[in-house]
Amino acid sequence: MEETKEQQGLYRFFQFTIYLSIFLEFYLFLYVEKSLEYGILIKTNLLFATKLARMPFYSGLLASKLFTVFLVILVSIGTLSKKKKDLNPKNHIVYPLTLGFLIIALAVWLHGHEGEPVLYGLNYYDLGYVFSSFLGIVLIHVALDNISKIISSRLGKDKWNIEEESFMQPTQVKITPYSVNIPMLFYYKGKVNQGYIPLENLFRGCLVCGVPGSGKSFGVIMPILRQMIANSFTMCIYDLKYPDLGKIAYYHYLLAKQEGKMLDYEFHVINLNDPSRSRRANPFKPEYLQTLADANETAEALVEALKKGDKSGGSDQFFTQSAVNFLTACIYFFSKYENGSYSTLPHVLAFLNLSYEDIFDSLFSNEELNSLLSPFQTAYKARAFEQLEGQVGTLKIFISRLATKETFWVFGGDDFELQVSNPKHPGILILANDPATQSINSACLSVVVNRVTKLVNSKGNLPVGIVVDEAPSLYLYRIEQVLSQARSNLVATVLGIQSLQQFQQQYGKETSATITSVVGNVLSGSVQNKDTLEWLERIFGKVKQQSESLSIDRNKTSISLSEKLEPLIPAGKIAALPAGQMVGLIASDAVEKFTGKFRTSAVNCRININVGAIKQEEQHYRELPIFYDFGEKKEQILLANFKKIKEEVNSVVEAVTGFRYTEPTEKKSLADKYKNSSE
Repeated sequence: MEETKEQQGLYRFFQFTIYLSIFLEFYLFLYVEKSLEYGILIKTNLLFATKLARMPFYSGLLASKLFTVFLVILVSIGTLSKKKKDLNPKNHIVYPLTLGFLIIALAVWLHGHEGEPVLYGLNYYDLGYVFSSFLGIVLIHVALDNISKIISSRLGKDKWNIEEESFMQPTQVKITPYSVNIPMLFYYKGKVNQGYIPLENLFRGCLVCGVPGSGKSFGVIMPILRQMIANSFTMCIYDLKYPDLGKIAYYHYLLAKQEGKMLDYEFHVINLNDPSRSRRANPFKPEYLQTLADANETAEALVEALKKGDKSGGSDQFFTQSAVNFLTACIYFFSKYENGSYSTLPHVLAFLNLSYEDIFDSLFSNEELNSLLSPFQTAYKARAFEQLEGQVGTLKIFISRLATKETFWVFGGDDFELQVSNPKHPGILILANDPATQSINSACLSVVVNRVTKLVNSKGNLPVGIVVDEAPSLYLYRIEQVLSQARSNLVATVLGIQSLQQFQQQYGKETSATITSVVGNVLSGSVQNKDTLEWLERIFGKVKQQSESLSIDRNKTSISLSEKLEPLIPAGKIAALPAGQMVGLIASDAVEKFTGKFRTSAVNCRININVGAIKQEEQHYRELPIFYDFGEKKEQILLANFKKIKEEVNSVVEAVTGFRYTEPTEKKSLADKYKNSSE
């Protein structure tokens, strides 16, 4: 508001009264007293001084000082000074005000002290009193005047818009048989609060994003893993950096058994790098491959895993479908031959390494496969094996990498049921991988996890958690269907990725978009990919935020307030998140009472893990169990098993191509001979 001339005149008048009061104080307590002392005071001055002293605020020196200070305060209240944007209250108000009162106190102390006159009958104490009185009032006046220069605005004080983007978050744990609560800290209304990320509905899926080092594994995936096992979930855990997750799962599995839970659960590991620490599993069991459609789905999943989500079209797509049909025929052939006695992944791999003549002679012996193999029939009858090479050669090249003695051992037996959520034989399954060998291991492990997801996605099972950290390193066949359909079957899927771009490289753009559109829970640390940041900012939504604008000119200051919908958590803030800090959107259950009010389920917090407790826990981790004790004969045993399977495949081909359906050779189990007796 601009001052009128009348207001300015009144302000100058009040300023004049301040210094008039100081002059009257000097007149009464210095001039009159000195004049009486020297006997030179005239009668008129004495009469005026007597009347002045009768006034309450001039009855004493202290009262006079207080009256002058009161006048200063009165003048300062009515002051409309030009605002200062960068005014420092401590330097411009507190310090001058304190110093002014101290100097006033000094002036009161100096008054009345005797000494040798040095100037007009005044001694040094008198001169100090005059100077201190004047200086003290000036400092107090300046300090109080600066109060009116303060801008009562938050402009420039919340540089990063922290206050407007802060919001209330869950502070109470939500206890259900399946819930997971991750402790966290969040900022709201000027202070840090303790709270929890309540993942009460993990059956709707959970996607965890974050660049390496953002804390997604330590802060989110590992706590989920611990609490799932504490809630007696059956588990299928993909451990890219084995045994990081494996040791946590094994420790909490043993801990649960000590507490009387999970007593009938078994612990399984599939480890292609160290077969002695691996169970043997058969994802190609004939029970799993009842129909040609089952075999086709298995083949398609394996081919897609080998191709790592390449979605190219044209002739390349034709060869891909040809490869799928060819692999389907091979898988189905072994699932039906001799009631599936040789239906294992190693037998199929060994079979694919035979000549085209032996392979197709064997496959065409099964009339059920004639329609599936019709694209190859013309070339087969003409013995144009070069043409067949063009159709399925790529598959043979890629799949030949999987035919190792370790793969033949691990997938050549059947130690446990892959349906880990079956109430009759529940278990925890660790899929061990290694970044150094993941190109081969991932394809084999994909076969297992794809079989597991299909088996557990059925009625009547126990709750199961499928935890896949660094999901793009493992191809999950039709995982979007698991996320969208498996909630009613108590399947909780947790996927860890670094960015949507990485996800799209593995699964293709359409599948990646479907996965991100159906997942219920999203948690993210720092990410740098533009598409990921835009997607996260969009799902968190917008909130009304107040903004201010400040205008300062010579005569007046104006502040304007406005409200506008702005992103609740901007993309730039997500990109700059420090390690351990997470943002997310939580899927919540239905509320009992509908109020019509909206409350966001977003979180913006720092994961509050008790690091000391985790380090203490790590000291009690045990080595994962040894399932087979090979001693010093590991290489011989694995090689013998490798040769045995190849010989069995040769015998099958010989029997089929010679039209002799002989009884299968009795298979002696090397596994039973070398299985660890302490298991």
